[in-house]
Amino acid sequence: MKRLRPVLLGLGVVAGVAVGIGLFRKYGAPAGNSGSFAMFGGTTTRILSEHLTGATATAVFGGVTLDLREARIDDEATVDAFALFGGVEVLIPKRWRLALSGTPIFGGVEDKTSPDTMLPTDAPVLIVNAKAVFGGVVIGNEPGEASRRKAAATAETRRRSLRQAEAPSTSPGWER
Repeated sequence: MKRLRPVLLGLGVVAGVAVGIGLFRKYGAPAGNSGSFAMFGGTTTRILSEHLTGATATAVFGGVTLDLREARIDDEATVDAFALFGGVEVLIPKRWRLALSGTPIFGGVEDKTSPDTMLPTDAPVLIVNAKAVFGGVVIGNEPGEASRRKAAATAETRRRSLRQAEAPSTSPGWER
């Protein structure tokens, strides 16, 4: 039991800090900002603001999807994304420029936006400040890039198992 106390104390501190960050971001955010918080679960927040200035997304042992594809930016907006043992996905329209900075600690920060579109020089800019600790932050134009890959891999595994089940057995002594 004595060995377990420091581990439980450490987890309690991490959870307390995470809740504190989430509450500050939710209730301490400046006017004009929107946010989303998930702990041990998942949430999807669609922001439809005509004059978005900022937003926050915090995931602790869970997942947050922040959908900004129908929002409007006058000139520039900032998103603060934090993932602790979880994931944050920020969806942005193809007409926005992205300025991404991140601090991954045993985690990852990834830009999956479409690089092939030529944007005008006066296109609105979204600044994303991402922090990932044993988790990940992904910025993309379409939802569920990782989910689609997982579904494709699952379908391929099913196809292979069906092919093996249909193939005649070549083992001696085994009959179907």
